[in-house]
Amino acid sequence: MDSTELMDSKEQTYVEPSSAAASKNHDGHLVLIPQPSTHPRDPLNWSSRQKYVILAVLCLASFAGAIAPLSGQLNLGQQEMIYHKTKIQESYANSAALAGMAAGPFFFAPIAHILGRSSVIFWCILFTLVCQVWGAVMTHPNDYIPYVMSRLFAGFFGAVPTVLGPRIVTDLLFLHQRGRAFTALHMSFLFGTIAGPTFSGFISAGAFFPVEFWWTVGLLGFTLICCFAFLEETGFNRESLHKNPEIPRSLVANRFATFFFGHSVVQPTTLSETVRIGITPFLIGICPVTIIMGIFTLISFGFYVGVNALTPVFLQKPVAEGGYGFSLEQNAAFTFSHWIGIIVVQFFGHYLNDKIPLALARRWNGGVWKPEYRLHVLWLPSLVINPIGLGIFGAAMQYHLHYMVLALGVFLVTVGSLSSVPVTVNYVVESFTKYPAEAGIVIGAYRIVYGLTITFYINPWVAAVGVGWVYGMMAFFAVFSFFFVMLLMWKGHMIRGIQFAHLASSEEGKKVLDD
Repeated sequence: MDSTELMDSKEQTYVEPSSAAASKNHDGHLVLIPQPSTHPRDPLNWSSRQKYVILAVLCLASFAGAIAPLSGQLNLGQQEMIYHKTKIQESYANSAALAGMAAGPFFFAPIAHILGRSSVIFWCILFTLVCQVWGAVMTHPNDYIPYVMSRLFAGFFGAVPTVLGPRIVTDLLFLHQRGRAFTALHMSFLFGTIAGPTFSGFISAGAFFPVEFWWTVGLLGFTLICCFAFLEETGFNRESLHKNPEIPRSLVANRFATFFFGHSVVQPTTLSETVRIGITPFLIGICPVTIIMGIFTLISFGFYVGVNALTPVFLQKPVAEGGYGFSLEQNAAFTFSHWIGIIVVQFFGHYLNDKIPLALARRWNGGVWKPEYRLHVLWLPSLVINPIGLGIFGAAMQYHLHYMVLALGVFLVTVGSLSSVPVTVNYVVESFTKYPAEAGIVIGAYRIVYGLTITFYINPWVAAVGVGWVYGMMAFFAVFSFFFVMLLMWKGHMIRGIQFAHLASSEEGKKVLDD
């Protein structure tokens, strides 16, 4: 159903396909925020089918882009023998991939303003494919450094669809639809970080390790085709309609204009504007609201990255050395504990990440919106589930409990940590609505930085206090980090006001529910 068919021209309220159900659930109609224009090229006026096809392709691109850099995470044994490195040294390739994921978006965000969001996503997927071929041919004993560099650049290009995705989501969807969309987008990316090692582990268990990269080439090729066929440039100026460039209508001309001459389908930009966009993530990063949410994200999600990155090392370590002696196939099967956790997060996030904030807006503020309402989704996963999971994981490692106890800890950490990702990104994006991609880049960098560095100091930490207390301390730190979220729940409006004036933009105070 086209969104223009759902609008009343005077009231500008949104009626769900089942208007009776909407009235029952929300005690009134949902107000369209932001207000769409009357122009058919306005992405807010596109049909629901077109919007969700684009969202599905974005999710596929995020999934494939996350699979690629981490696809060699589990098969450490063969690489250890070929490159003559320890398992910890082999895990540095994963750190390189995470470093690329953190750095790449800062580079491509301004380029997307010049060439278009869809064009940049298309070319980044293509370059990620090239990096997978590069990694697959690094089979000589002297290829360790080039292999690590291939993981760095695979992450550099592969993370781009996920960080440009928030810009496209805010272009396409109204406020009351974004929670589910952010959940789908970020769970696709995070699922890719797990599915890549799982599939690669099973595929390469009885073969030479480069096959763990070759299969991803086919997936990335399919993703390229989907991007070329379905992605559209979503940038649109609703305030000055005459500034929007003409888009070719014929299929072939439209596709070439979008992906090979992307500058022709976006508004012209100057070098100074591009530089300003380039430094915007850094300016957003030093705003108090971003720092406070970033500290929570760094701790809460960072521990999950640390658990995920180091679990293969512990599982494949011989029993005599304190590990579990898992084979590659057993390690790959163990990762299904992550899969189950991600499925749980997706299921509950789909139903709760919009409904809880809307219900709070109706109950506490007469239907008037505050971005802080989104944070109340985090009470159970971040304050309860995540610390308990870290404690169980640490106890299992300390006392060498059955691997199913370890799997339970991993499952709980997965649910607790990943539940926070779409919520925190959505909150920061809605604190800087003019710069959603740049805000997403900053919060994404906070997410990755802890997991990026943990492999370099985890062994001295374990040697100092024991593996049980390492993760026990993480559990206490996770509880402590939630106080930053509580601070934003309490004083978020005031804290968001302390920022650079030209960045300030939110949808607070708008009536999202109309009785």
